[in-house]
Amino acid sequence: MDHDAATGAPAHAFEAAAHFLLDAIDTLVLVLDASGRVVLANRAVEKLLDQPMEKMLGQSAFELGFAPREACPDDAGGDVQVRSASGQIRLVAWSSHMLRGADGALQYVVATGADVTEARATEARLRESERRFRELAENVNDLVAELDENGAFTYVNRRFEEVLGWPRESFLGRPVGYHMHLTDLALARAGLERLRSELNTRRGLLRVRHKDGDYRSLETVVTSFTGPDGKRRMAVVARDITKRMAAEDELRRVDRLVTLGTFAAGVSHEINNPVAAILLAAEVALERPRTKGQDPQALATLENIAAHARRCGAIVRAMLDFASHGRSERRTHETNDLVGRALSLVEPYASEHGAVLQLRCAAGPLPIRANEVEIEQVLVNLVRNAVESGQTNVVVEVETRRLEDRVAITVTDNGEGIPADARELVFEPFFSSKRSSGGTGLGLAIARRIVADHGGEIRIEDPGTRGTRFAVELPVASTRVG
Repeated sequence: MDHDAATGAPAHAFEAAAHFLLDAIDTLVLVLDASGRVVLANRAVEKLLDQPMEKMLGQSAFELGFAPREACPDDAGGDVQVRSASGQIRLVAWSSHMLRGADGALQYVVATGADVTEARATEARLRESERRFRELAENVNDLVAELDENGAFTYVNRRFEEVLGWPRESFLGRPVGYHMHLTDLALARAGLERLRSELNTRRGLLRVRHKDGDYRSLETVVTSFTGPDGKRRMAVVARDITKRMAAEDELRRVDRLVTLGTFAAGVSHEINNPVAAILLAAEVALERPRTKGQDPQALATLENIAAHARRCGAIVRAMLDFASHGRSERRTHETNDLVGRALSLVEPYASEHGAVLQLRCAAGPLPIRANEVEIEQVLVNLVRNAVESGQTNVVVEVETRRLEDRVAITVTDNGEGIPADARELVFEPFFSSKRSSGGTGLGLAIARRIVADHGGEIRIEDPGTRGTRFAVELPVASTRVG
């Protein structure tokens, strides 16, 4: 056997093995010569074009039905549309490589590819589905978001920015509880933990902080699902129900006021008779002829009983007016006088509890048009609450000031204070922090109603130190006192 014969057999065997391997794989393989003519095509190409390799030999790629979908330079890749012999259009992802000889001249171009018709169609459907989802999510009135498996935002729609005020980009990558009320945060985290462990849907009411510092109430539905990458995801749909909850709270408040009115009317009628009897007995005793050596302390006590009985009668009439939403009789009074009388009524109660009352009055006149019994009732209630604000060494400071067209009365104590989450509730009927000591929760509700009926405002202010400060503002009267 000569040298060529000896070396030809292995080369032929290698070529046969290469042909076998090329025909066995699913990858499309097409070899072109330097002029762009087909010199080799494997069985996958035959199947794609629906014709044998013998018919392809010597033809150019374009003659075989290859049409570049996008510009594809040499040694690059891209999608190419291919038309088979039967006219069917397929999409192939091709990658071409140039083979050059020792002198650098082009000898062959080897193109490999894969039929990606179904894959690209699926991708197109996914893109269209995502586009529709985005379009829908961006134009609904609800807040829509997606969370990753760790509970961080990966998408939020524009309603997040409109409802909460924060730029939507500020949410991305942040945990879902970033702006959430601390009271709701633990519950939200527990819910997310359960959603991570099982495909489920959870509903809840969450409070989220607005950029202005207030909180919005969001009715939320969170559903867990498995994404295309096999990882757990969570879809969030939330609705801002802040206004609805405020309206419901107002309806409940009105309903309580109706109940309070009915209750006040009944109690007032029941109290009126015994109070009238007490007053009559005291007045009869005072009208009897004075005897020599009569105890002056007994007379002072009778006068005190009569004064308080008259005050009870006035309060009963005020409660009946309150129950019927009637307007009580108004006259012009000096504010400092009303405050002084109210403190004199509370002073024995304060002494009994070891509290100190301090009064700082602005220089008059401070005229207001008011029902004196009702305003005194408001001040007595505020000062009594202040006296009860601590266990020992309570100091209550009452101050009057002139504020242009309004008169301000503040009652400040150094007691235990009111928790921040209860400050919005203290004026609600039947809300009380003193249930154990007999509180009914009606005092501040009645006080707010009285002040509002007088065209004024009552509120809680920050005293700057420990304790509580209530501020009452009433319009300055334009007429003289009397």
